[in-house]
Amino acid sequence: MDAFHRLYYGRQDTTWKQTYWLGTAVQKCPLDLWIYQELLVETKPDLIVETGTYLGGSAHFLATLCELTGRGKVITVDVSPRANRPRHRRLTYLAGSSTDERVLETLRRRARSRNRVMVILDSDHSREHVLEELRAYAPLVTPGNYLVVEDTNVNGHPVLPEFGGGPMEAVQEFLAESDAFEVDHDREKLLLTFNPSGYLRRKH
Repeated sequence: MDAFHRLYYGRQDTTWKQTYWLGTAVQKCPLDLWIYQELLVETKPDLIVETGTYLGGSAHFLATLCELTGRGKVITVDVSPRANRPRHRRLTYLAGSSTDERVLETLRRRARSRNRVMVILDSDHSREHVLEELRAYAPLVTPGNYLVVEDTNVNGHPVLPEFGGGPMEAVQEFLAESDAFEVDHDREKLLLTFNPSGYLRRKH
């Protein structure tokens, strides 16, 4: 599995960086997108918060799922506004750093009135930044829902061993601090995931 993972990831210019959702690059493993579909049907989030919009493909994918299931909205945060991102009535773009207090306060207000909240972290992948995001965004997630940390596969887990401390190391440190979340390895059932140990379920 690790050998195939490294092969798949290493061919990024012809594989995951050339993966599209309704015409927009989504830059994720399709098997993880399938898991997201299952999560949304099972947990029925009223609000999905995503950090790291980039081209907007994954946010559009999530908003489309919300439309299909008849429930939920998506807010996606990125430091760099971009023209021509996909539009959807269930999708809101928010410009700013994911760790900026003004952005966080906006998200807290939006989450306060929602019964079920899910968070996906996919911005700066340095250990320090992801850990800061984990501490800031974990309180938004409601019990039974998920805090997904993307790209925990870097820094040799099993790709890009030269990356340095990244999302996986941030997850390990965060879980040592808090017992409110647990890793749901069942979400890795399709064998190839860019988010190993990154599907965190809130217990309480």
